[in-house]
This record gives sequence, C-alpha cells and structure tokens, in this order.
Amino acid sequence: MSERFAGRVAVVTGAAGGIGAVIARKLAEYGADIVIADIKIDEESEVFQDIRKMGRKVMGICVDITNVAGVEEAVSKIVAEMGKVDFLINNAGVYPSKPILEMDEKLYNFVMDVNLKGMFFMTQNVVKQSMLANKFGRIVNISSIDGKKPAPGVSVYGAAKAGVIALTNSFALELAGTGINSNCVAPGWVESQAVLSTDRWKSFLHLIPAGRLGKLSEIAEAVCFLCDDKVSFINGETLDVNGGQIMD
Repeated sequence: MSERFAGRVAVVTGAAGGIGAVIARKLAEYGADIVIADIKIDEESEVFQDIRKMGRKVMGICVDITNVAGVEEAVSKIVAEMGKVDFLINNAGVYPSKPILEMDEKLYNFVMDVNLKGMFFMTQNVVKQSMLANKFGRIVNISSIDGKKPAPGVSVYGAAKAGVIALTNSFALELAGTGINSNCVAPGWVESQAVLSTDRWKSFLHLIPAGRLGKLSEIAEAVCFLCDDKVSFINGETLDVNGGQIMD
C-alpha cells in the first residue's frame, strides 16, 4: 500500500456502497483516514472492514445531505472526532431516468436536492469548519457526462450535474489563494449498480470509442489524482473519464 495520503482525512459522501465505497477504499489504500457519510450506515459492512484491515481509521456518520442543519451538525461531529477534513469527495447522488413530460415536482426537487443542494452545503460547511482554518483542502465533486451532454430521459439529473460543474468552478474561484482546490470528475458510462440494473447502457455502448464501460476503480483513481499535492495547480477543472465519448 502507498502512503501518499498519510495523515490526511477524507470525507466521502454516499460511500456506504457503490462508487463511493470504491473511492473510499482507494483513498484508504493510499494512506488516508476515511469518513463514510451516508444516509444509512452499517459500521460492520464490508467497506468499513476493508478500510480497518488496511490499518486506517474509519468513521461513519449518518447524514441526510438535503437537510442543511443536519449537514452542519454532521460536519461538526466529523471535525470533533477526526480533527480536520483534508479531502471532501462529494459523491452522493441519485440517478432516476424520467422523460421531461413525465417529471413531477416531487421527483424534480429530490434530484436537485441530493445532487446539487447537498453538494453545495456539504462543501460550504467543510470549508467553513475545517479547510479555511487549516489553509488546505481538496474538494472533488462527482458530476457526470450527462452534465455536459445529457442523454434522453435524464434532463433534471443532467441539469443538476451541470450545476455541479458550475459550483465546482465557483468554489475554485472564490477560494483561490486559500490553499483549497475545487475540481470535478465527470464519469461516463461505468459499471455501477445503477447503470447495470437496466439494459439502457447497451444502446449507448457503440458511442464509446473505448468499446466498454468504465471501471469504478478508474473513477476512484481520477479522484485520487486530483487530491494529490503534486497536481495542486489544477483548480476548477472537470476531468472527463468516459472512454473518449466526450473529448474537450
């Protein structure tokens, strides 16, 4: 195991399972202590056990990121127990597929609240309560290829993920010079549970020059890359990880 992130504390939202758990494991593999923030937490689950086996400290925090007061309280608890937050990975999200003409207000608000509002206030609180005082922070937000070029049926999700890119840029701009960087990873079609739960991905496979879905580990490695001090001059960037489907 590498120690490139030794002494660092990483908060990963939505890390109880799926891509968030893969990101949390990879950060731990590189030496970071981990906070798994999710709406449901099982501290005896596989991801917790895996991180403990690496010899890293791991904390679970139950938080609904759409509840601003709850986010503020959760961040306070994290800082009290872990001492600081060096890396914030805003991974938590929902991915419903619904045509524009079938979208209702309840689902619209849910998608926006989880994917955009939660990311904003989690970032704001971590910056206020830890990163500014420490003059150090790496914020990595998980957007999506749909935030640049939405596929049919994911209009609101795509709009929210476009908003994630815009907020990434705004945090980078307003926090410039503080030692805090804000960047974004925009995955394309990957082997996530949400993608593989339907056959929808098969109709898009021919659009991917690489000819395959991305691996979750490839997204995790992109996140770790943006956390590395060796690339600290990268700020406000969106790193596309999509097998060549979008090149810009």
